[in-house]
Amino acid sequence: MTRHGLAAATLLPSRPDPDLDRFARLATVALRTPVGLVSMVSAEEQVFPGAVGLPEPWQSRRATPLTHSLCRHVVTSGGTFTVADAREDPLTAGSLAIPDLGVVAYAGAPVRLADPSSGEPAGAHDPVVGVLCAIDDQPRSWTPEQVAVLEDLAAACSAELSLRVVQERQRLLLALAGTLVGARSVPEVDAAVTAVTRAQLGGARAVLLLRTGPDRALHPRPAADGDAPGWPVTRLDGDSPVAAAARARSPLLFADRAQLDAAFPPPAAHEVTGRDEAPARDEVPGASAFLPLAVAGQPLGVLVLLWPDARPALRAEEEVWGALARFTAQAVHRAQLEERHRSHAEVLQRSLLPTLPHVDSLRTVGRYVPAAREEQVGGDWYDAVVLPDGALNLVVGDVAGHDARAAGTMGQVRGLLRAFAWDRPEPPTDVVGRLDRALLGLGVDALATLVLARVEQDAAGAARGARRLRWTNAGHPPPVLLRPDGSTELLRTPPNLLVGLLDDAERHDHDVDVPDGSVLLLYTDGLIEQRGRSLAGGLERVRATLTRLHHLPLEDLLDALLAELVGARGEDDCALLAVAFDPQPRG
Repeated sequence: MTRHGLAAATLLPSRPDPDLDRFARLATVALRTPVGLVSMVSAEEQVFPGAVGLPEPWQSRRATPLTHSLCRHVVTSGGTFTVADAREDPLTAGSLAIPDLGVVAYAGAPVRLADPSSGEPAGAHDPVVGVLCAIDDQPRSWTPEQVAVLEDLAAACSAELSLRVVQERQRLLLALAGTLVGARSVPEVDAAVTAVTRAQLGGARAVLLLRTGPDRALHPRPAADGDAPGWPVTRLDGDSPVAAAARARSPLLFADRAQLDAAFPPPAAHEVTGRDEAPARDEVPGASAFLPLAVAGQPLGVLVLLWPDARPALRAEEEVWGALARFTAQAVHRAQLEERHRSHAEVLQRSLLPTLPHVDSLRTVGRYVPAAREEQVGGDWYDAVVLPDGALNLVVGDVAGHDARAAGTMGQVRGLLRAFAWDRPEPPTDVVGRLDRALLGLGVDALATLVLARVEQDAAGAARGARRLRWTNAGHPPPVLLRPDGSTELLRTPPNLLVGLLDDAERHDHDVDVPDGSVLLLYTDGLIEQRGRSLAGGLERVRATLTRLHHLPLEDLLDALLAELVGARGEDDCALLAVAFDPQPRG
């Protein structure tokens, strides 16, 4: 909403613009005047991004109060305005521009912002965003030819500003499209839109409200940077601008807070009945845009853009808001599909993870952390089984592939390993050798790395309080043994082939005595592999973290290790299996 036909803010700020200075200079040459201006007028002031010949301090300040503006008559009338002697014209005689700026004769033509969707130059139906004027300090009559030249220059200035807006829109949409290409989750879409709008749209804040269930409401997503304004849950059957935009499926644009209040009058404090009305209204300081998001006719939500100040040309930029909404809706739709796919694969994978056994003086704890990206959910697993001879069988592995198919293959590999280990007491190499032959013989298309281990104890070991760990490693990261004093040992061995390559691959067993109070850690490569860091560095970080935190209880130790090295979701999925060798009775 405007006051006296004037916008709440100017399109450009009060600082010199070389291109607009050039138009002001052309006006002085063409009309033979000492002063030429490209002026923009708001309800509070006028600014001069283009100015030539003004007396100081106005030439440097590039702004005056509204009391000094004759250009406002061009804006309020929407047409060219001329006066031969401002001192004698009743409309202008009281203006402070006469004594302070030396204005006597004045001629001003409107500068308009063209609608880029029309493909036409700015016309009388387009909004007036500025004025190109020529000023003389002597009375003069303006000839029709001079007025026509001034209007031609104003039309050229309009084309310059309109082209600028188009280029800015193209930069915005290119930046948004480039950023959204890599957004694979709704929080990443939210972060991309927030970053681009803030950088490209004059500090605009973005609030993403989405339908998240069957209820008739839109739920806000907090911005990734935590700095976006809050927004309450919005009912779709309410009378808020968010609900209205979602129902109408067309953008609602308000150049300032006054326009918003005129279209959606705020209720008095004692009349507020909607949950979303009062708090949401408080978050709109200046211009606002409510952009419905839909794909294939299906509503997804609303993107709200909020500016700290008024934006007079908001409606002239309607095309860019539609494109921005389409880009955002497609990205949200894609992210939601990927999140559902990730959730399904994750449910499948978690369903295949075992319930770990309880063994006297041997405590087993497992952890699984899915990857951040959908395609990274798949084949990591852990398992522990108490065998008929009393040994504890342990395995951690990683099936090649990162999708639901890999998770299913992992289930087959895990089941075969369990059956072979249970079937007879034999060294780990024999169990893995049988797995090799079964995978190839049964036509199971699987490649996997794994560590298979047995914890066993004979009478001599029981007498000295030590248990024997025997293991074989099929191309997998080496286990880590954390000793009671906090020191660590990397159980590194010469590499053996991955499982599933050959049915007669050469494999080797290894063994070590494990004293009471130790912790054995088996893990997949998601714990040690991070972009830009070496595997050796990842292993050293694991060892250093275990040493520093070795005093923690086993479950707390694993949680702290994951928090420091992986986070809530890493670059790859990660499985951990830890065994605490608790003290046992001697003999």
